[in-house]
Amino acid sequence: MPDFDMDMRVTVQLPPNWRTLESEIKQATEIAARHVEAGAKDRIRGGVIPEDRAVDTGTTMGTINARRDDAEGLSWRIGPSTEYAPFIEYGTIYMRARPFMTPALETEAPRFVEAMRQLLNMLNQAPPGSVRLV
Repeated sequence: MPDFDMDMRVTVQLPPNWRTLESEIKQATEIAARHVEAGAKDRIRGGVIPEDRAVDTGTTMGTINARRDDAEGLSWRIGPSTEYAPFIEYGTIYMRARPFMTPALETEAPRFVEAMRQLLNMLNQAPPGSVRLV
């Protein structure tokens, strides 16, 4: 079976003087990554939409984790490591999709963007559209 990367990657692009608030920005980024992890686990166990429960043994849920993707702590990877996780997320011709990663990220993204905007406003560097997830 070919490799399929199920991880969601969150990377923040910041203005040059971001280091003034480095610890706060790193903390907000980690909090957002942990919220996506928790949200995905909650969704796969059916805590958000009971009919979307996708747990038989709990293996996929147990492998969902958030981990730093760079030395700075500004890029995080969140996702499961079971080879069949994409089938749960996207479905197959035999079973309907029961998304857990995408909705978790979509739920957290506005809160994260707002947290970054507030921090950057402290630097007086946040014109509209200056905070982006890539």
